[in-house]
Amino acid sequence: MITKRFLIFVAAAQLSIVNCQLSIAQQRVTLDLDRTVRLATDSSLAVQKYQSVYDASRYKYLSWQASRKPQFSLESTPIMYQRYMTQRYLSAEDLDVYRQQRMFYSQAGIYATQTMESWGGEFYGSTQLGFLRTFGDDDKTQYMSVPIKVGYKQDLLFFNPLKWNRQIEPMKLTLAEKTLAYGIETISEEAVGKFFTLALAQEQLRMAEEYLASCDTIYSIAERRFRIASISKAELSILELEKTNARTTLANARISRSRAAQDLATYLGMERSTNIELIIPAVMQNLHVDAKEAIQHARENNPQYLSSREAVTEARRDAERARIEKNFSMSLDASIGLNQVADRFADAYRHLLSQDMATITLSVPLKDWGKRKNAYLAARSTVEATERAEQEAARDTELDVALTVADFNERQDIVETARQALTIAEDAYAQTLQRFIKAQADAYSLSIAQSHWQTARQNQIASLQNYWLAYYHLRRLTLYDYQHHQPISR
Repeated sequence: MITKRFLIFVAAAQLSIVNCQLSIAQQRVTLDLDRTVRLATDSSLAVQKYQSVYDASRYKYLSWQASRKPQFSLESTPIMYQRYMTQRYLSAEDLDVYRQQRMFYSQAGIYATQTMESWGGEFYGSTQLGFLRTFGDDDKTQYMSVPIKVGYKQDLLFFNPLKWNRQIEPMKLTLAEKTLAYGIETISEEAVGKFFTLALAQEQLRMAEEYLASCDTIYSIAERRFRIASISKAELSILELEKTNARTTLANARISRSRAAQDLATYLGMERSTNIELIIPAVMQNLHVDAKEAIQHARENNPQYLSSREAVTEARRDAERARIEKNFSMSLDASIGLNQVADRFADAYRHLLSQDMATITLSVPLKDWGKRKNAYLAARSTVEATERAEQEAARDTELDVALTVADFNERQDIVETARQALTIAEDAYAQTLQRFIKAQADAYSLSIAQSHWQTARQNQIASLQNYWLAYYHLRRLTLYDYQHHQPISR
């Protein structure tokens, strides 16, 4: 019995160990820069926010497109019942009296409209049928029909908002598309920054571990040399202090690395406890960006440009409307059709009568105390202000692009210089360490060589970080993929 329980306990323990190992294996993730960017742009909450904003703009654009097509609607008053007192004149008695009135009414009609973008007006048509039943001393039933009615209405001053919408609405959709791509590239740039923050923290942790191991080894050697009076007590104390400081540095490096890993894991939508190992990317060989080409891509793709153009176009539209309406306004509404009223339903569609209507509406301000004039002047000033804002935005964006291009093109040489410096520092440290072991160098020289080596390692990571940040910042400004030579879209 005891043996059986023991075997069950051992089996359960083994299963627990296996599950723990599987859990640890699931939490370990190896990331390169491309995969990090893909995860960030696929799972980030910010991407969902940008996507929702774009979807709203796209649906508005589709709604506008649908409004350009014929619109059909059914409008009806199925039931309306009224009982009220009404005033009537009795001619026989030459007096007014109040009488109770009761009525039942029902009406339905089909209406169609079609905008005319070239003219700025609207064609409309309808067919209607109404039923009226009155109750009282003389009950009466009537049917009213409008078999067909067509008409047209338009502003006679020829301000055409439909023409302006045809320019502005596609601009809004394009702006939404570019804003979505710009937002995603912003997320990519942030992911690159967090990637290299973790990369630098991991490298600092490795250096701290190596430094502590090196201090242990050096201190052991120094103790043996101290026993044979090869070094002084002061030198031995310095090495012991270095060893103590190395432990503190290692503890701080572990904390920094843990924070950077949790920050990146959370940003990528992973568990905070995920063990992330990074593959540090190299530079893109022979990739040189032309500043004029990059500025042209920014003009075509940067949402700042597109937003400024849209603002200028809308300001010009408002200025044109204010200019046309500042003196007076006039509109036309004309229609022709057929109608009839009868006591029987069938008779309501016989012997149809013409139904014609033409209306010209004129509005002339006699004294508005400069209201329309000042509205026009304000609209014109708005145009000037938006045009200047467009010029300033273009200037600032082009300057940012030019500086980023120059920065990026220089970064490749900086990375190569940092790599060479790392090789030199590593060789110098190895040689100094050998000389120290052979008692040909003191502890101070060894500490300096090790410090230069560690600084070179950090500079190597930092140079790669600046290189890739400059590249992704340039991508965001221009929304152009210089590796694959194509615009960035979502």
